Amino acid sequence: MDDTIVALSTPYGESGIGVIRLSGSASIEVAQKVFKGKRNLKDVPSHKAVFGYVINPQTGEKLDECLLLIMRGPHSYTGEDTVEFYVHGSPMLEELIIKLLVELGARLALPGEFTKRAFLNGKLDLSRAEAIIDIIQAKSEAGLKSSFIQLQGRLSGEIKPIMEDLKDLIAELEAGIDFPEEVEISYESIKERISNIIERLSNILGGAYFTRLYRKGLYCPIVGRPNVGKSSLLNILLGEERAIVTPIPGTTRDTITESISIEGIPLTLIDTAGIRETQDLVESIGVNRTIASIENADIVIWVVDASEPLMEEDLEIEKITKNKKRVIALNKIDLPDRLLYIETLELYGPVVEISCKTGEGIDRLRSKLKELLGSIPSPELVIPINSRHEALIKRCIGRLSTALEGINIKFPIDIIAGEIWESYNILGEITGETTSIDIVEEIFSRFCVGK
Repeated sequence: MDDTIVALSTPYGESGIGVIRLSGSASIEVAQKVFKGKRNLKDVPSHKAVFGYVINPQTGEKLDECLLLIMRGPHSYTGEDTVEFYVHGSPMLEELIIKLLVELGARLALPGEFTKRAFLNGKLDLSRAEAIIDIIQAKSEAGLKSSFIQLQGRLSGEIKPIMEDLKDLIAELEAGIDFPEEVEISYESIKERISNIIERLSNILGGAYFTRLYRKGLYCPIVGRPNVGKSSLLNILLGEERAIVTPIPGTTRDTITESISIEGIPLTLIDTAGIRETQDLVESIGVNRTIASIENADIVIWVVDASEPLMEEDLEIEKITKNKKRVIALNKIDLPDRLLYIETLELYGPVVEISCKTGEGIDRLRSKLKELLGSIPSPELVIPINSRHEALIKRCIGRLSTALEGINIKFPIDIIAGEIWESYNILGEITGETTSIDIVEEIFSRFCVGK
């Protein structure tokens, strides 16, 4: 990390402002070569913004007026000397300035490299660093809160004391191995302490479902046979004409995915191809994708046409979706020639009568979706863990459970100590203390350039 890196830290494209970030030991020196202000940058205090001009160092030509902010290490995001240029948001201008900075000794930053340096310089542990990308990608207010709680170190605050307890237990076991005549090992005491740690880890694990719910939301395909109003329902729930609607059966041949928010939880709606027997190759691919979307669904909206009796295709959809949490939307209740009534469908689950044409019943459908979500705790009450953390905690519990089994059959202490050491190292992968460089590289590769 001896080199100095540079990247655009705001999204590419025309905007009111663009932020170009430099980080590294030579960042102030490199910035000075393209900046002209009233003071030499070496004399500017940390966290002080100065006004000046970006210049071409070869010609002295002014390229833009800007604000420049200096943050001296270790009191910066990366822990290194950092400089940020606040210039007008012209892609051409931004590219030109970055090109000049590279020519003067900086190099282009890799995806997530600024945050990676923050981690390597001890500014963040790995779980907190992961929270940053979750904040950037948050799809709901609940997801944003959950990610921010993780950034503040809530998960680390739970994991690190457990690691300390494991370390203390390992030290006692190793003392008993090295000095068996002086240190007495109690199997019952070890068993009690391991059981307590497993219980604490299991409590943390309970946050996995809700963390996924806050951040990714629920997957909700809208299914039904052709021409029952699936695309119309998607459009009315979104409040925009997102899907093409025609009276021709089979118009939707691929899945259309959009998101709405229910009680602060993102709900990903999927407008699917109508399920029916078809000889059309493209439509049959759409039907197969519909079936796949049902398999992955958290909630299903099954749309039924009130102006027609239940058909074979409807009953086939009922079979496919019956093991899923679902609500039945009885559509087209505005038509005078109504044939199908709510009593016929109540055997299959909760039914909401709607009209995608008039909007009647749509609020009731939203309320029913809220009911299906069930009771969801506030993000402040849940320890946030992502899928990587969940997998590691389960592995750790598995190792500790093996240690308990060893205690029950009076395995040698060194074997039990080995299992506890493994569990300690597994938890260390959450905070980054025992994580391999390959895992670190993979995590930061998911970040955008400039973060």
